Amino acid sequence: MEQQFRPLGTVMQLLEELGHKVTYAYEDLVFVDHNDFMLQFDNSGMQLHLFFNRSCPSDEAEKIEQIIIPAADRKGLIVSKKGHYHISEQEDDNLRIEFFDN
Repeated sequence: MEQQFRPLGTVMQLLEELGHKVTYAYEDLVFVDHNDFMLQFDNSGMQLHLFFNRSCPSDEAEKIEQIIIPAADRKGLIVSKKGHYHISEQEDDNLRIEFFDN
């Protein structure tokens, strides 16, 4: 089985430089403080999809998008806005994440 390279360290550094902090990374998902947005690694490893929480105000989402995309580009990463997501807690204490493409 081929191991997928994901530059999590670079993503963490990028987010820290922008005033954010990675709170959790699981599989291909990177959860960010305040839960306004999350990143998902593409199969290529250097490309990430940007998803905004449905509860994130649109003006805040636009501001984040305009800052993160060029900053990621300078680090050799490609970030593209993909859509929105919603997290809900299930009865068994697991989280359910629903993604909504643009």
